[in-house]
Amino acid sequence: MTAKKTRASQKRQKSAESKSKTKQKAKARKKLVFFESFFRIPPKKPIFRFVFLCGILCFCALSGFVGYCYFTLPDMAAAAITRPPKITLTAADGTHIATYGSQYGRPVVLSELPPHVYQAVIAIEDRRFYSHFGIDPRSVARAVITNVLKKRKAQGASTITQQVAKNLFLTNEKTFTRKVRELLLAFKLEHLLTKDQILTIYLNRVYLGAGTYGINAAARKYYGIDAKDLNLYQSAVIAGLLKAPTRYNPLAHPEASYKRARLVLAAMAQSGFISARKGLNAAESGAKAGQHKNKAFLYFADWVAEELDAYLGSISQDVTVITTLSPKIQKETDKALKDALSSQEAAEKQVSQGAAVVMDRDGAVLAMNGGRDYGQSQFNRAVEAKRQIGSTVKPFVYLAAFENGASPNDIVSDTPVSYGGWTPKNFGNTYYGDITLSEALIRSVNTVAVKTAVKTGVSRVLKTARKFRAVTKDCEPNAAIALGVCQTRLIDLVSAYAALGNGGYGVTPYGITEIIGADGTILYQRSSEGRSRLTNPKYLADLDAVLFDVILRGTGKRANPGIPAKGKSGTTQNYRDAWFVGYTDDVALGVWLGNDDETPTNGVTGGGLPAEIWKNIVKNISYSG
Repeated sequence: MTAKKTRASQKRQKSAESKSKTKQKAKARKKLVFFESFFRIPPKKPIFRFVFLCGILCFCALSGFVGYCYFTLPDMAAAAITRPPKITLTAADGTHIATYGSQYGRPVVLSELPPHVYQAVIAIEDRRFYSHFGIDPRSVARAVITNVLKKRKAQGASTITQQVAKNLFLTNEKTFTRKVRELLLAFKLEHLLTKDQILTIYLNRVYLGAGTYGINAAARKYYGIDAKDLNLYQSAVIAGLLKAPTRYNPLAHPEASYKRARLVLAAMAQSGFISARKGLNAAESGAKAGQHKNKAFLYFADWVAEELDAYLGSISQDVTVITTLSPKIQKETDKALKDALSSQEAAEKQVSQGAAVVMDRDGAVLAMNGGRDYGQSQFNRAVEAKRQIGSTVKPFVYLAAFENGASPNDIVSDTPVSYGGWTPKNFGNTYYGDITLSEALIRSVNTVAVKTAVKTGVSRVLKTARKFRAVTKDCEPNAAIALGVCQTRLIDLVSAYAALGNGGYGVTPYGITEIIGADGTILYQRSSEGRSRLTNPKYLADLDAVLFDVILRGTGKRANPGIPAKGKSGTTQNYRDAWFVGYTDDVALGVWLGNDDETPTNGVTGGGLPAEIWKNIVKNISYSG
C-alpha cells in the first residue's frame, strides 16, 4: 500500500515538472518568436524596429558622450585665472591715478559683507540659487520657450553654479560639448561645496568690467571703498554689471547704470530681500548722488599707458609707473576748462569741445585734459587730434626772420598783397600802414606775417617751425603757412612754446619718470638727457619781449594772469579752431577750443574764451621744478 502511494506521488511530481518545463519552453518559444519576428527581414512592422534601434543607438551614443565629457573634465584642484599684467599709474606725489590690466581685489567671505551685497547678485542672476541643484529647470524651460517659440536668444538660463564652472574651468566657446561639461561641473560643485562656498567663489572671481575681477576690486574701482562698505544702491549698481560690464559701467555710462540698478532693486523686492519702498528710496538716493568722480585725469593716464611699449616693449609682470602728473595742477586745469565750456559764452559761441596741456619747460606733462567729458568720449583731443593752429605759428615766422637778420624794429608796410591769386586779409579788414615787426606780432597782423615769411623764405620758416615741433612734418611749404594752415597736436604746440621759454632747448613731452617691477626692481628711470639748442638765445630774447607785450596790450590781453607771462592767440578760418598758447617762468601751457566735426563756432577767437581759460589756470597754479 505504501509502495503504491509512493509511486503515485512520484508520478504526480514528474507530471508537475513536465508541465513546468512545458510552460518554460512555451515562454522561451514566445520570446524567440518575438525577436525572430522583430529582426526578420523583411519585418512585419519596420517602423517599430527602426524606432527601437534608433533609440538604442541614441542612448548608447549619448551615454558614451556624457561619459567622455565626464572623464575629460578639468582638474578642479588646478583652477586658476590667467590675466594680463596689471599696470598701476601714480602721480608725481604718489597719488593713485589709474590701474590698467586685470585687477583682483582682496578675497571676501560672506560673513564680512552686508546681506544686501550678495542678495543683489542672487536677485538679478539666480533667484532660486539656494533651492536648485546646480541647474534651474524653470530657467532652462523659459530659455527653451524663448528660443523656440519667440525665436530670440534667451538670457539668464545659467545659474551661479554654472557660471562658476564656466569661468573657473572652461572656455567661452559656444559648443554643445562645453555646455555638457558645464552642467556636469555644476553638479560636481554642488556635491563638493556648500551653497555659501559657491557664492563666495563667484563673488571673488566674477568679471565686473574695467579690468576688475571680484566684488572687492569693483568696489574699489567704481567707488573707492571696500565691498563691506557698499550701500544698497552701490550694491545694485555692481550687481547690474554682471549682465554687460561695459554697457553698465557707472563711470562711462551713468544713465544706463542707473536704469540697470533700478531693475536690480526691483528684483530684490520681488525676491523678498527688501521692501519696494526701500528699493525706491535707494534708487532716489543714487540718482541724487550722481557720479562725482573726476575722470578728466584719465586722458593723461590713457596717454601714458599707450606710451609704455616705447619704454619697456612687451610687459610680462605687474608694474607701477611713476608719472609726472601734478594732481593740483590737473585739478585747476580741469576746473578752468569745465567752467568755460559750461558757460553762457560757450553756449552762445556754439563751441562744444576743448583741451588743455600744462608741462614744465623740460617737457614733463603736469596736467592734460583731452575733452569736456571722458565718460562720453575717450578721444583725447590733446594728443590725438591734429588741427590748424592759426596765428599761434607766427612767433616761429618771426623767429626765422630774426635768425635771418631781421630786427623787431624793422618797418614793413601793412597793405593788401596777393600771391598767386591768394590775398591774405587782416582781422576786421583793418590795415595799419607802416608798422614794426614787433607791433605786427603784438596785433597779429596777417599781411605782415605773410610778407615776412616770403621775404625770409617759406622753406626757412617751415624748417624753424618743424625744428620746434610747432607743425607736422607733412606741412607743405607755401606762403599760407604764416597764417597757421598747417596742422599739429596741442601737446606738440605746447612743447614748441616750452622751448621758446627755456632758452631754445628742444623739448619732447613725456609723462613717465620711473617704472618699478612687481619685485621692486627699477625697470626704467628717467635720466637727465643732453638736449640740443635749437636757436641762438639772443633771437629768443627779442621774441620773448614781444610775446610779453601780446599779453600785456595785444590780442592776448584777456590772458593776463597778473604775473610775467608770454603767449600768442590763434584763430583759424571761419572760427573753426581757437587757441591760446604761452609760457611763464615755470610752465608752458596751451588751450584749444572747437568742435569735433570741425563745424565753425559762432565767432570764438583765441584771444577770447581760450585766453580766459589760460589765465585762470596760470593764476591758480604754483609750481617749482
